[in-house]
Amino acid sequence: MIRHFRGKILHGLKHYLFNILLIWLAILFYRYNPYYKSFLLPLTQSALFYLALTYTVLGLFFYIILPIERIPKSKGLLIFQTFKRTLIDTWRYLKNFTLDTNHPPPKIEKHEKVAILFVLVKLYFLPLMLNFMFGNYEAVKSGLGTLPGLSTLLTINSFNNIIFPLLISLVFFIDTLFFTFGYTFEAGFLKNKIRSVETTALGWIVVLLCYPPFNGLFNNYSDWYANDNVFFYSSSLTFFVRIALILLLFVYVSATLSLGTKSSNLTNRGIVGYGPYRHVRHPAYISKNLFWWITIIPVMNIFAFLSMLSWSVVYFLRAITEERHLIQDPDYQAYCKKVKYRFIPGVW
Repeated sequence: MIRHFRGKILHGLKHYLFNILLIWLAILFYRYNPYYKSFLLPLTQSALFYLALTYTVLGLFFYIILPIERIPKSKGLLIFQTFKRTLIDTWRYLKNFTLDTNHPPPKIEKHEKVAILFVLVKLYFLPLMLNFMFGNYEAVKSGLGTLPGLSTLLTINSFNNIIFPLLISLVFFIDTLFFTFGYTFEAGFLKNKIRSVETTALGWIVVLLCYPPFNGLFNNYSDWYANDNVFFYSSSLTFFVRIALILLLFVYVSATLSLGTKSSNLTNRGIVGYGPYRHVRHPAYISKNLFWWITIIPVMNIFAFLSMLSWSVVYFLRAITEERHLIQDPDYQAYCKKVKYRFIPGVW
């Protein structure tokens, strides 16, 4: 009995310690890497530290209390074992490269590749979404503080200058809040366990191009003309156009709300077929792109057109690579038969 209990404790601690090692190495990287030191808000750095500290404390109880047969293989341990085995296999392969032409090259199994790629997804997107979330929260708080009295609030100028920017900040705060949750938590009861992760280089490239610092590098060649606060020739016309823009953003955020706990890039955490996904397969991409196209109308020229076109191509490639990844899932195959249109119901 005592031997079984000791074995269970050691088994749980092994999985726990390798996860902890991985997490705190990430925290050190965020703290001392020059890019993250300047990019991440102090609130983000603090949040990452306290998330790691919370996992350090609660994770210990999780791995000790849980029955040994229910302890999941930690991604930290799996990555360490994969790295160790790959180094050994690589050395053997190189050692026998000229002696034995049939010697198998190093190989990473599918479940190992999924674990490694998902950790990379988390390492990149969690601090990013936290940063965006805190920035949007501050913008919402600031916007609420500038709200005038009701008589002044219900005017075209108030909508254009106060309510519209506030609604944009609120939409993106909700959006990044859900994605932050998705990158932070993974559990069976949340129905967001990882089924697969994008494995193609193109799939990763077109997603990363949409986020810092890679979008900045892309804009060095493409430039950026879309502007949330662009003026459409008169206050009245600007008011009506901004109503349309808000409706597009409501479609965008409703897509995030439909994903719920499954919100995440580059992963399959279960197929969603309700909300706007009941009508098209990529509601967030089309609504965001239409938003941007509308905002460049007052400044339209050949350079603005080509810039926006290049970004639309990036998002089209995101949609295509996403579908190529998800189509391996029978649930997505059934979903595509039911929802035939990618972007515009009844058209495309």
